[in-house]
Amino acid sequence: MKITNNMLTNNMNHVKTKRIQDDTEAFKQILENAKNSGDNEKLSSACKQFESIYIKILMENMRKTVIDGGLVEKSHARETFEGMLDEEIAKEVSKGQGIGLAQIMYEQLSKNFGDEEDNS
Repeated sequence: MKITNNMLTNNMNHVKTKRIQDDTEAFKQILENAKNSGDNEKLSSACKQFESIYIKILMENMRKTVIDGGLVEKSHARETFEGMLDEEIAKEVSKGQGIGLAQIMYEQLSKNFGDEEDNS
């Protein structure tokens, strides 16, 4: 069986989709744990993790707009490297102040968690 670039691309897209689904499920679990424990640090960590996932998806989609060519030809190895690079950059950006999404989410979710506890 001959492996074609199309097969590799389809497999890479499946892996990316699966990774996003796994990240989303992990985020949901962390958020649920933070809610159940009432721990604001866990909630803040969950919000930063979500921001990291969002930044990674944003960077992947921005990279798609770049015209192919330049120093390094497009290849499976390059796509793997760029995916790993995007992930690490997203983690580092969200560790600091980030793009502000984590802070906004934290403020909103902490209000909602407080409201749910009051209604119980």
